[in-house]
Amino acid sequence: MIARGAVNKMIYHSGQGLLLLLGSLCLALGTDAQKLCSPQPPDPRATSLQVSFNESSSEELTLRPQSQDLAIHGEVDSDISLTLTPTTDNSYFVLYGKKLSLIRPLDRESTAVGLNTLDVHILCENLQSGRQRTILVTASVVDKNDNSPSFMNLPYHFEVNELTPVGATVFRMLSAVDADKAENGLVNFVLTPGDGSTTDASRYFAINLPYQGFITIASPLDYESLDVSNHTMQLHVTAVDQARPPEGALSSSTTIEVTVTDGNDLSPTFVYAGCKPIVSRQCVNPQYRTAVVSNAPGGALSVMPEPIRAVDADNMRNPVTYSLISGEPETFAEYFSIDERTGVVSQTAPVSRSDIRQFAMLVLAQETVGGSPVPGKFSTATLTVDVVAMTSDVPVLTVSAHAGFVEENAQAGTVVRSDRDSASPGVRIGVLDPEALAGDAPPHFGYLLSPDGDFGINSDGYLVVKRSGLDADNDPRSYVVDVVAQEGGSSPGQRETITVTLIDTNDNSPQFERQSYELVTLSEGLGPRDVLQVSAADKDSGIYGNVTYSIRHLSAGGADKFEINPQSGLIRVLPGVKLQHGDTYSLFIEASDGAPEELRRAAQTVVDVAVQASRVQTAPYFDPTEYNVTVSEGIPVNTRIIKLQAFDADGDQIFYEVHPASPYFVVSQETGQVTNHARLDFDNADVYYLTVRATDRKTVPTSSATVTVYVLDQNDNNPAFVQSRYSFHVKEGVKDAYVGTVEAVDVDTGTEMRYSLADDDGFRVDAESGDIYTSAALDSELRDNYMLTITATDSRLEDARSTTMKVMVTVVDVPDENPVFKTRLYNAVVEENLSNVTIVTVEAYDPDTVKNITYVMKNGDAGKFSVDPVTGAVRTRGALDYDAGRSHYTLVVGTTQNQFGAMATTEVNVTVLDKNDGYPEFTQALYISELLDTAPIGTLVTRVSAEDTDRTPEHSKTVYRIVGYGQAPGLFYMLTDGSIITKNSLVSDKLTTTYIVGVEALDPGYPERVGAANVTVAVRHDDAAPRVEPAVVRTTGFGFQQGVYSEPLLVEENAPAHTHVVTVPVVNREAGRDIVCEIESWTHDDKFTAVAEGGSQCVVSTNTQLDREKAALYNLRLKVFYRDQDVEQDPMGTMSMVVKVGDRNDHAPEFIIADPQLVGERYFGVVEMDTPPFTEILQVKAVDRDEGENAALSYRLEQLSKPLFLIDSETGVVRNSQQLSLFASPSDRRYKFVVMATDSPSNGDAALSAKAEVIVNILREEHKMVLVVHEMEPATVQLARQGISSVLQQQTGYVVGVDGMSNRRYVDGEDVVVDVASTDVWFHATSADTGYLLNRSDARLAGKLFAEHGRNELQLNFLSAAQPLTIAEVRSPIVIPPHAQLQRHAYEHITHWQAGVIALAVIIILLSLGAIVGLCCCWASYKKQRNQVKRRVVAPRYEPVFIEPLVETKAQLQPQYETQELGMFVPVDYSTRQNAMPNHSYPPPPGDASFAHSIPGNVRQSPKENRTFVPYVETALEKKINDSPTYSEPYFEASLEDDGDRPLSVESEGPYHVTSSVAKDRASIGSATSSESGSGTDFVDDQHHHHPLKSSAITSQGFSNAQNPLYVSSENTGDAVSPRSNITSKSGQSSSSRSTHSSSSRSAAPQRAESTTIL
Repeated sequence: MIARGAVNKMIYHSGQGLLLLLGSLCLALGTDAQKLCSPQPPDPRATSLQVSFNESSSEELTLRPQSQDLAIHGEVDSDISLTLTPTTDNSYFVLYGKKLSLIRPLDRESTAVGLNTLDVHILCENLQSGRQRTILVTASVVDKNDNSPSFMNLPYHFEVNELTPVGATVFRMLSAVDADKAENGLVNFVLTPGDGSTTDASRYFAINLPYQGFITIASPLDYESLDVSNHTMQLHVTAVDQARPPEGALSSSTTIEVTVTDGNDLSPTFVYAGCKPIVSRQCVNPQYRTAVVSNAPGGALSVMPEPIRAVDADNMRNPVTYSLISGEPETFAEYFSIDERTGVVSQTAPVSRSDIRQFAMLVLAQETVGGSPVPGKFSTATLTVDVVAMTSDVPVLTVSAHAGFVEENAQAGTVVRSDRDSASPGVRIGVLDPEALAGDAPPHFGYLLSPDGDFGINSDGYLVVKRSGLDADNDPRSYVVDVVAQEGGSSPGQRETITVTLIDTNDNSPQFERQSYELVTLSEGLGPRDVLQVSAADKDSGIYGNVTYSIRHLSAGGADKFEINPQSGLIRVLPGVKLQHGDTYSLFIEASDGAPEELRRAAQTVVDVAVQASRVQTAPYFDPTEYNVTVSEGIPVNTRIIKLQAFDADGDQIFYEVHPASPYFVVSQETGQVTNHARLDFDNADVYYLTVRATDRKTVPTSSATVTVYVLDQNDNNPAFVQSRYSFHVKEGVKDAYVGTVEAVDVDTGTEMRYSLADDDGFRVDAESGDIYTSAALDSELRDNYMLTITATDSRLEDARSTTMKVMVTVVDVPDENPVFKTRLYNAVVEENLSNVTIVTVEAYDPDTVKNITYVMKNGDAGKFSVDPVTGAVRTRGALDYDAGRSHYTLVVGTTQNQFGAMATTEVNVTVLDKNDGYPEFTQALYISELLDTAPIGTLVTRVSAEDTDRTPEHSKTVYRIVGYGQAPGLFYMLTDGSIITKNSLVSDKLTTTYIVGVEALDPGYPERVGAANVTVAVRHDDAAPRVEPAVVRTTGFGFQQGVYSEPLLVEENAPAHTHVVTVPVVNREAGRDIVCEIESWTHDDKFTAVAEGGSQCVVSTNTQLDREKAALYNLRLKVFYRDQDVEQDPMGTMSMVVKVGDRNDHAPEFIIADPQLVGERYFGVVEMDTPPFTEILQVKAVDRDEGENAALSYRLEQLSKPLFLIDSETGVVRNSQQLSLFASPSDRRYKFVVMATDSPSNGDAALSAKAEVIVNILREEHKMVLVVHEMEPATVQLARQGISSVLQQQTGYVVGVDGMSNRRYVDGEDVVVDVASTDVWFHATSADTGYLLNRSDARLAGKLFAEHGRNELQLNFLSAAQPLTIAEVRSPIVIPPHAQLQRHAYEHITHWQAGVIALAVIIILLSLGAIVGLCCCWASYKKQRNQVKRRVVAPRYEPVFIEPLVETKAQLQPQYETQELGMFVPVDYSTRQNAMPNHSYPPPPGDASFAHSIPGNVRQSPKENRTFVPYVETALEKKINDSPTYSEPYFEASLEDDGDRPLSVESEGPYHVTSSVAKDRASIGSATSSESGSGTDFVDDQHHHHPLKSSAITSQGFSNAQNPLYVSSENTGDAVSPRSNITSKSGQSSSSRSTHSSSSRSAAPQRAESTTIL
């Protein structure tokens, strides 16, 4: 029963499980069926499928089909079926199962919006349930880079002004689109480099941001330099997409036309033919010239080379106005004017040549716009006007050579030479004016040439080719040119003829007379014979026309068979050559001229030769047919002269004969040998002609040859000079000067003359030509004639003959002696303000018979003085100003003939005398003061002050006085110091009364100079409120409401005339009466005017332009009165006013340059290769006559070839930015750049500027020189630095810079001696002409500095300087020997008291050193003693402690001990600085009863005082000793030896181990721990008994020599708690600590020495 129930229950549960399993399976199957036809995207939440296809073409689709598998639940054909629905997007695809394949090309750009996605609808049917659903598949089209960028808004064109700055954006319209997307559709723009032609604009522009495509300027544009049509260029731009990789990027290009427009960047330029050079379309340094006749009336002038004309260099062609802005002399404006519009120069007044010979004026061409000048756009030209006398004599023409030579075909402008040699000078034509005076400018003439078409005369006066292409081969080979000079419209002068020969050049090739030659036939056979004679001609002349012939090539088999005569062109068969029947040959003949190989020309032709059979007997023939032979007239009879040989083609025997027969020569019939059978005589005949015939006696024709016999003459005659006497003249002073030519002849032939001198004696003779020259410079003052013996020798060596001739040579005196001055110094005095006056005349002496002296200014202010080159008169160029601060000038005058000799110069000291030309000027234009009317007489009103620009006391003293108006002179008084006081009562019933007090400042000089000012005094009634009323308002009376205008009136500088200044109303005018306004002033009354306007006001205006730099303030007094008024002026009718001139920027900066006559507008500086960066090299300085912002200057550098220098924009200090040794090239010698000073930096275009050139030379060792100043220290010499430079410049004529100063050094043997009492001044010299530094070895410096006469002159110059210096020498820098040392300082003047002071200082120093040593020794001794001081510790006597004996059991048997505690206390803060601690005695702790009954050996640490207590353990023996009466109060002593370590104490906390060293094993006898109470440390023995004991602290260095030491160590760390210390008894016996505690057990506990403290 039980079993059955269990089985049923089992079956029941099994069934339930089975049902549950079947349900789950059905549920799963149902769920899978539901998933059929559902998509399986990666994202479970998606409802559609996503696929992608690449954009492709038909070809690509064929080659690479595209398919995508669709993730759809179910198996096709078993679970589901898939079909495409018929839609447009579906037409691109076909479905195979779940594979979706592309069947049509995809072009993403096929639609306007872009074919980016396709929606594919797929119908899916569930085959199990029959249900259908549509699945959306989104197909994304992946873009392919298949479209190039396309430019928009084509074509492109833009204009840009040439003044547009670099970096500016000029074109923003560049645009391109790309139909692709993403990176394929992003477009960048780049500029494509062009072909580099003039129309290529790529070098001027750039695209800095490619994605924007903005075009910017990359380099400056220049409208004028663009040589393209319409100034339009092409810029090529490429648009590139950003496809990846870049190799797949596509691009397109376009062209942008860029037109450059003109900007106003160029100044006007003067225009005339031949103006050179032309820089930036500007004529550089244009010069015009004209002439006026002395005392002739005025009129328009004819200016050469063309009328003055200037045009705007820009294409704007703005109008240009002309003016004469400056000139020399300053009175030029009185005689000349220029038309503002046309530039025509006119003479306005006659000028006398005796007063002025020449004017030099500066013509300003100013560009204008709208009638106003354009700032900075102007150019200048020089106009020279010569004042000439009335022309009466015709000009005299001079020609350097009457024969000229020039190559044919020379270009126009080629100079005709005076010789065939290409290095010879040209033929130069000059004109002399008989009327010209000394110092006149060269005359200006015109030339007339006949014929004038082929040749002309250039601006330098040289004869030149005018027509190109003159041909010596076709044109005449020589031309006769007549030249005539003509001045203005005067009659032509003399005629000179020049024969010009064309030098032939090799410009033609030889030409054969026939283009081709017919076939030449020759008979076969042996022997030489003529073939053909060719002929060619060359049209050139000379060697270029000499034609030579050669065989250039022979056809095969023709080699070595033919020859051609190089001169005649005859072609012959060579001897010994046998021609065979049937042979043919081609000969290539070349005809070449005689030019050098590199210039040679040639022509070729061909001669064909054919050989045929011989049919007739041939006659003999000679080859050659002409023979030449030379024999001496003295040969014997029957001498063999020459052997002839003839040839016979048939091989027959040949017979010879002379025909006709000769009386002197015969020929052998068989051999052809010619001999003489008579004696030959040169005197009868020097040449003989023979005709020899050859025959074979078989043929009638014969052949003949000509023999020419030349007879040589024998030397049997002496040479003979062609003249019986010779006499020559030669100028003195010239070496190698030509004297004359001697000539000898010899009747004998074949001789050449050789000439020689018996002795040179200052002469030499050319051995071949007989030309006599000077071999040294002759001096007519020493010897004026010479008799020379000339020998002529023929050239025969074996039997030479000779003859002699006396030649007289006279030395002609020439002006070769240097003129010298009679005196070294002239003193001159001149008053200031005098112009063009002679102040002194210097005189030099010329020893020559023909005097030749030309005076020049060597040094001095050439801008203020000049010297007449003929008379030596020194004159002032302009007015000298004594008040400018310079009253003395030193001039050095020399001559052009004597540069460096003795007395070559003289010095002129000019003293300028002061004249009373300065006006006193008040420090204020208007003074204002206020007083009460009750002020007593003598009250100070105000004090005025004036300054006089004169510098001398007699002219600068100032006297004040009151002038003026109304009652003022009666009320006020002027003191001598300028103080104004009251001299009468000022009481008035008016509220306020104003007085205008006119004051004047006078100087006592002649003529009297006066300055004026106004003082306004306001007198208030005593009841009035105190206030200041500078401008008092008037209430009654006719006139002005104010006596003083309240504030200064401003008028702009350079404002045009009649500019309005102020309008002042007039009050209380009576009806019907006219008023008159006028300016009442004793100064400046011509600058302003006042007129009445409307009867009720006065209008003040300017009369002319005002110049602030001449006067900045004007004090005016305006007056008004009735026209019919004749009574004294009412005070109401006047008003004082101040007019201030406002500054305009009308003055450019001016550089301040020392000695501009020497250096010009340049600064010179030097820098060494190793000069550190940012070292100051030089400083430029400029000033501006304007004021305020207009005078603020800034500096900058321009035209720097290398960035090696910089300038401080404010101070003008030029520094090097780099060390030159790191950046400069070895070839660098100097650097040139320009410094620009610009005013008013904030005004931009209105700013004015000036330029100066800066030359910085690299200073090397070879440039350095040393000036040695004797007996003067460097500090003193430094004060004369500027003077040293000036003297050296005056001496050398070069720019001298001082580099530094130091004590003098010189070498004495191998030692370098320093002389501190003298100074070495290091300097260098620069040539102002070349701008380069001079080597100290330069010959130009040698005579002026290093030669004796130069040093003497230099010494005199320094002695006469403002700060005299004694110069020892000028030398090169010292080269110090390798082992040289500084030997001594040379003190030459040490006084006795100086020596005494030095000795006393030495003694004091020695004593101080001894005292310091003594103190150090005392301190060391003291320190040692202090360290050795013993510290004593006294412990009191303690009673013995008795312990009852224990039960003596074996287990408890312990040793017996007696104990006594030694208490020792040492403070923890004991240190080495407290070594001198006194001895202390410490009693036992009071009240501690346990102390006497406790077991000693306790070790305790006091937490409060941080002290360690170490007990003393006493042995039984020690106790007995202590109990002895002898030792009633024993104490122990610890010897502390300080070694500098830290204080000794046990600072670590317990527990501690206490061990004994009595036993070898150091058995432990106890331990110490801190007590619970914190009051000490308990000792715990081995029985674990606690013993609270107290003891003193020990902080010593350690114990030693103890017989039974205890060891105390930390239980925590094992480290020793205190170092060792030695304890000894007072009696000298050694005591040791012992433990008295009995221990029942002893265990071995050995301790390490380093962790144990011995007690």
